[in-house]
Amino acid sequence: MKLFYTFILLSNFLVAQTWVQLTDFPATERDDGVAVSLNGKAYFGTGLLAGFTLGKDFYALDLATNTWSAIASMPVNSDRQYACAFSYLNSFYVFSGAGYSNAVFTDLQRYDVATNTWTVLTGKPGNGLIGASCLEYGDKIIIVSGKFQSGTVSDEVWEYTISTNTWLQKNNFPFGGRWRAGASVLNGVGYLLFGLDNNQSFRKEMYSYNNVTDVWTKVMDFPQPKGRAYAALKTTTGKLVMFGGRDTLNTYYNDMWFYNDITGSWNPGPVMPSAGRKGGMSCASGDKFYYSCGINVSDTRLKETWMIDVPVGVKENNNAIAVSFYPNPCSTILNFEFAETNLNYEVELFDVNAKKILSQTLNGSQSIIISQLESGIYFLKIKDEKNNFTTKKIIKE
Repeated sequence: MKLFYTFILLSNFLVAQTWVQLTDFPATERDDGVAVSLNGKAYFGTGLLAGFTLGKDFYALDLATNTWSAIASMPVNSDRQYACAFSYLNSFYVFSGAGYSNAVFTDLQRYDVATNTWTVLTGKPGNGLIGASCLEYGDKIIIVSGKFQSGTVSDEVWEYTISTNTWLQKNNFPFGGRWRAGASVLNGVGYLLFGLDNNQSFRKEMYSYNNVTDVWTKVMDFPQPKGRAYAALKTTTGKLVMFGGRDTLNTYYNDMWFYNDITGSWNPGPVMPSAGRKGGMSCASGDKFYYSCGINVSDTRLKETWMIDVPVGVKENNNAIAVSFYPNPCSTILNFEFAETNLNYEVELFDVNAKKILSQTLNGSQSIIISQLESGIYFLKIKDEKNNFTTKKIIKE
């Protein structure tokens, strides 16, 4: 039996990544729309169109064939920008946003993929929001901040339960309101990054949210000089992916960064080989990140659509963990042998969507059973009692 001895040292990402330009968005150029991925397709729609009209139209991109098709538009008088969107099971949802004549919506609408129809659900109590952020926890969605019709940036936090179609107000965001921030959930933890505050200052802080305790915590400042807004933040392959946005100097970015929650660090990724942009529609599916449309520094709205493979490797800490695990690929049992047998090791397994599959404490020579898992790529996170970490990829046959 072949052993794979792994001495975990500081490393760079394990694979190279390249931006690929896909077929252009099939309708009018726009910014400040929404996007979600669902069952092998990405759905893009709404936004402020070139010509300064609002959109309620939607289009599906088949991720396997790179082909676009129109789907049902939102109902009459649903034209908007600055909405936020999320998906669950076989539907996706569009919440709030700005309409014509300075209207700000409180509504929530559901699109059913099977029937190609829209349904109006229970709207959020109180004021409508523009540029709010969504954190997805399966059946429960956290709506963070945004801006009221009055121009005040909200610090409110609301929880929407999909199964009961009900709203519950949570503790306010304790660090002041944000709008046009990026938000995503990684390993069960919500993250909020960037955004504009009530002074129209571009923020650079990142915060985490525990949806069980309803507590917000500052994690760190983004490791660049300026804060941003209108940037994309998504989760894939066990990391946060940030792209683009605009800062206080009116710089429009085309850079990508990856956040590793194990090491608590940001690392730069490939720069998009096109002009910087903000306010595009973005989503992630599997190990791929998608970005369509947006607006550049010349106020030109775009219809370019781009995709990049996000690396499965992560940058790790300097302290070595001597461990072997085998076989890899494996089908039933994954065996571990640790050089320091007097320590306990917390071993966690995640799928490619950063969902934790199992957690187990090991020491010495032990095994975990994986026969119940579907075939595919998974990620091991190993932590010892000295707070050293490593993450490794395994393949389940």
